[in-house]
Amino acid sequence: MTPLIGITTYSDIARWRDWADPAAVLPRTYVDAVRRAGGRPVLLPPGGTAAEAALTLADLDGLVVAGGDDVDPAQYGATMHPATGRPNAERDAWELALLDSALGTGRPLLAVCRGIQLLNVIRGGTLHQHLPHIVGHEEHSGLADDFGQHMVRIGEAGLIGKILGPNGTSPNGARAGDADRAGFDWPAATGTGAGHWLEVPTHHHQAVDRLGDGLVATAWAADGTVEAVELTAAGAADGAGFAIGVQWHPEEGEDPRLFRALIDAARRFSRRRSILGPLRSRTAAASRREAHRRAGPGAGDAGARSGLRRPNPQWDNGS
Repeated sequence: MTPLIGITTYSDIARWRDWADPAAVLPRTYVDAVRRAGGRPVLLPPGGTAAEAALTLADLDGLVVAGGDDVDPAQYGATMHPATGRPNAERDAWELALLDSALGTGRPLLAVCRGIQLLNVIRGGTLHQHLPHIVGHEEHSGLADDFGQHMVRIGEAGLIGKILGPNGTSPNGARAGDADRAGFDWPAATGTGAGHWLEVPTHHHQAVDRLGDGLVATAWAADGTVEAVELTAAGAADGAGFAIGVQWHPEEGEDPRLFRALIDAARRFSRRRSILGPLRSRTAAASRREAHRRAGPGAGDAGARSGLRRPNPQWDNGS
């Protein structure tokens, strides 16, 4: 079974051939990363309602919330910083609705860059609106029109520590043969700083500030910036086991492990849904029959006359 993975898109003016029009666009790297990991990608352009988001998610086995514009500070009760980009209300609303549905139904989720920020916001957290003013450098910002690289410490606890284990890295976390990477002061990975270091693609100027409810930080930059969060078991929907946000861009790197983990989780979710869906349908049908039996003859007609809506079989699929 090939899991169906939704990927959110940008809404922007795009140019192709003789045209320059509003378009739903996405870097091809996201699509390629999902396909290489064994998933079937489908794009989710902004503009839908919350009801559409819920219906769309019902057909999907997993969700990737892609990077992009700055989140509107009003979403987390802040005033706009001069360096914050113009909000895209349509995209914010659409992706928050998708996140709400994914978290509520336990669908596997990978939130990238802007995605981790939205995940934190929907859980009641806040953002640093301009990270260079907080950490005093531009290492996170990347190049003007490209991605940079910086190191992140992957914590030992949490799911991401299992997915991005130290295999393939030297004892200090550098890539093989790169232990003397120029310009990086390797902090000790001991005590509260336990874990290993990984080099990742980066391009962002905002980041998680106060953590949202049910989220825990599981990776950090050397300057202390939160680089990954996970939804704890206490904050997750029943049966949810994969809800990760990363501040870097795994789709732009050569490490496929996060996308493979997403697809594996989506495959498990799909199998669980295929088993539980018919069982829930049969249980619901049996409950309805028992209710009619206890009510006696004519109860069905009375229910129809009273305006009770009959269940639609399409809704009763356990999703």
